[in-house]
Amino acid sequence: MKILIYGGTFDPVHKGHIKLFSAAIKEIMPDLCYVFVAYNSPYKEVSQTPYNLRKKMAQKVFEPLHKKIIFDDFENKKHRKVYTCETLKYVKQKYPKAEIFILVGTDCAATLAHWKNAEYNFENATFVIGSRPGFKAGKQKFSAHILKGTFPKISSSALRLQIMLNGKTPKAILPEVAKIINENSLYTLNIHNWLKEHLKVPRFNHVLAVAKEAAQLAQIYNIDTEKAALAGLLHDAGKSLTKDQMATYAKKHKLKIEDFNELVKYAPALLHADISAHIAKKQFNVKDEEILNSIARHTLGAQNMSTFDKILMISDMCAKGRRPQDIKLIKTALKKSLDEGLLAAEKVKITYTVKTNKWLAPQGIMLWNKTVSKKK
Repeated sequence: MKILIYGGTFDPVHKGHIKLFSAAIKEIMPDLCYVFVAYNSPYKEVSQTPYNLRKKMAQKVFEPLHKKIIFDDFENKKHRKVYTCETLKYVKQKYPKAEIFILVGTDCAATLAHWKNAEYNFENATFVIGSRPGFKAGKQKFSAHILKGTFPKISSSALRLQIMLNGKTPKAILPEVAKIINENSLYTLNIHNWLKEHLKVPRFNHVLAVAKEAAQLAQIYNIDTEKAALAGLLHDAGKSLTKDQMATYAKKHKLKIEDFNELVKYAPALLHADISAHIAKKQFNVKDEEILNSIARHTLGAQNMSTFDKILMISDMCAKGRRPQDIKLIKTALKKSLDEGLLAAEKVKITYTVKTNKWLAPQGIMLWNKTVSKKK
């Protein structure tokens, strides 16, 4: 009896998964297929997408591929990271005489020797490997079956980012999966819907532009691109309120805002940053302090800004839609360093404030002085 195991987070499942699974079924010709949707993959963060929805998406596209597929909840029931050796042992106990195959992509194949209890895996299963562009399977020191051809270099994380930045599902996701995503407003579609309803069109376009800029900068500085995009999407959520409503909101929720009385008196619109962070936390259950801090600091900055903070503040000032000369100034400075980009962004902000005879917040002045002092 041949059993083919395919495990993954499938967050979301896409055409690359389908092509790989289909090819493995065709070449291995298993009697039974096991699909394990991970609760928490050993090499990834816990998925924010509910398990039942990820399983539902996988079932929609995998069930037609083989007459006998079992979608097993073994890994989800553990409610922790589950290693391949555990899943393999579980299947072997059910079918002690079966020949077991485990399906992986070439990127995973390169690290198999470092997986937990790797020797156990090699002794008890044959790994079925699908080659992807940029990866070569090569000769393996364990039992392996290399699938014919190559498979699309598609990643679920890249697709999630596309949805976050564009508000719609890419073509690499099948319609039946896209339907589940849209019906449940997954991958920040709930945030897109809320922003469309609460922000004016120019402001909504601005947050999309900032999210894209932040994701691009995050990639350059080895910051999580999805986190950066999420911060960009939510950084102006507080702009859904009028200036008077901002002050009322801040008092009602007892927000601790530096120079609060002065801000209320001279520049109440600046309250939107802290309010946006509060909305992100309470309305959309964002718990990541790095994201929340960057949103709260994106307008006036802070004395000790992290790389993440700087990326959001700079992105806000040089995103598409800002004045071309300001964008050019900031992006030219960014070629030198992130701090040079921050200084240029601050300069644009302060110059505009002075030219329009607006009040300069103490926090903004302190940030300028600290950034300039680093150059001395």
